[in-house]
This record gives sequence, C-alpha cells and structure tokens, in this order.
Amino acid sequence: MEKRMISFLIKIASIFLLPAFIACSTGHKNEKEEKVSTGSEKTDVSSTKNVPTIEDGWQETNSGDSTRQKHLKDKITLFEGLLVNRKRIYNKFYPQIQDAFLFEDKFYLKALFPLDYSGKIEFAFPEYPDFVLTKIGEQAYQVVINDALDLNRVVFHLQYLPSEKDSLVHTDYTFTHVVYGE
Repeated sequence: MEKRMISFLIKIASIFLLPAFIACSTGHKNEKEEKVSTGSEKTDVSSTKNVPTIEDGWQETNSGDSTRQKHLKDKITLFEGLLVNRKRIYNKFYPQIQDAFLFEDKFYLKALFPLDYSGKIEFAFPEYPDFVLTKIGEQAYQVVINDALDLNRVVFHLQYLPSEKDSLVHTDYTFTHVVYGE
C-alpha cells in the first residue's frame, strides 16, 4: 500500500513538475512576457480581447477602431497607450515608487521607470514647486520636496518627449502617489 502511494505521488509530481522544469531549463518565456520596443521598432504586445481579469505583462484590448495597450507588474500599471486607426494618440509611463519617507520638513522619494523608452520624461510637481530632482540611475530618479510638512500625496506632472526615432508620441499626464491615506 505504501509503495503504491509513493509511486502514485511520483507520477503526479512528474506530470506537473516536468513541463515547468523543461520551460525553465530551455529558457522558454511566457508568451505574455514581451518587451517594449525602443527606437523605430514596433511595440510588440500579446493580443487579447476584452480581458476581464488582471494579469501581469502586456495586454492589448481592441474596441472598434481603437486599441488600448497596458503593461502590468504585480497588478500595477507601468505603461498605457491608446491607438486609434493604428495611429498612436498617447502613451504614459508610470513610475514604481521604490522608497518614500518624510524627514524633518523634507519629503524624499525614489522613482524607477522599469520599462525601456528611448525618449525623455520630464517632471514637475505643481503643488510643491520647491523640489530637487536628481537622476540616480538609467531610468531612476530621486525627488526631494522641501517644505513638505502638510504633504499627504504627491502629484507628478509628467511629460514624455519622444526621441527622433521613437514610435511613441509626446504626452502630458499626471500620476498621484498617496503618502498618507485620507
């Protein structure tokens, strides 16, 4: 009886674990794990229609002549874009907040844009114009907002400026990071 149970468990384990082991050892990537193109290359996304569940990776939703593109990581939006009749209307890169804290009267925040882009992103903070922005990595920034004692959220005014070879377009947009829940 014990030998049968062990044999049965080994068979079940091999059925479920063997495909995962093969995928890992051959470097096989999930079809939904695509990469943002830079320069004049096309943006490559996996196509899905009206996906009701939120999944990580690239998503593309078609509705009539418009196509919405999103890239999610841990169910957080990192990129979104809209195309109408295959012409790009907007594209937005959202930062991942790495660290944020208040010390004395200054607010410190580290933001990273994990998806590659060939253009430039410019920052402004309309509610707190007294800030210092420092680039600390390829697509990482540190923001120090002065006189921030009453700060409970940070509204980023972002502007994407495409490069000459970019397939993305100039876009102005905002992103809000909540510091303290209201």
